[in-house]
Amino acid sequence: MKIPITLNGEMRVLEADPTMSLLEVLRREGCVSAKLGCAQGRCGSCTVLLDGKAVPSCIIPFVAVRDTSIVTMEQFSKTKEYELIVESFEKAGVQLCGFCNAGKILGTYSLISTYQRPSHQLIYDMVRHFDCSCTEQDSLMQGIVFAVAAFQSYAHKRQEKEKKTNRTSKNGRKGKN
Repeated sequence: MKIPITLNGEMRVLEADPTMSLLEVLRREGCVSAKLGCAQGRCGSCTVLLDGKAVPSCIIPFVAVRDTSIVTMEQFSKTKEYELIVESFEKAGVQLCGFCNAGKILGTYSLISTYQRPSHQLIYDMVRHFDCSCTEQDSLMQGIVFAVAAFQSYAHKRQEKEKKTNRTSKNGRKGKN
């Protein structure tokens, strides 16, 4: 069965058996950052962004992703958001073991993208689903809180820069008239 998707920013038509999971197809396509762990969607090792939301690719049938956008860690690791999350995790002492990184990082991104300022309860609800023992819950929660603050600071700095750019370009046009 042929399924059109956008994979890491590239429009693709992938062919796969309808019984295959999204994870199986991604790995076949060379996206090895998504790994098979628990095969039940709990450990985080197979997490990808599906239309901007963190999902466990091991339990999603490939046929269900027609006309969607999928981002794996291969692509996400090139973004400023990735950098902000990793720096925040390091500050909180969060261990990145390599096994559940996708779940922690993409889950944090999805949470912040959805709620901008997620409550303690929302953060806890996300964290309690991870089944990896590399980081204790309190450190991960603190890392997410730091990431929220980092995203807010980055957004503020970008807005200030845009305002300054807009003032400069308006002043430049007035001087030319």
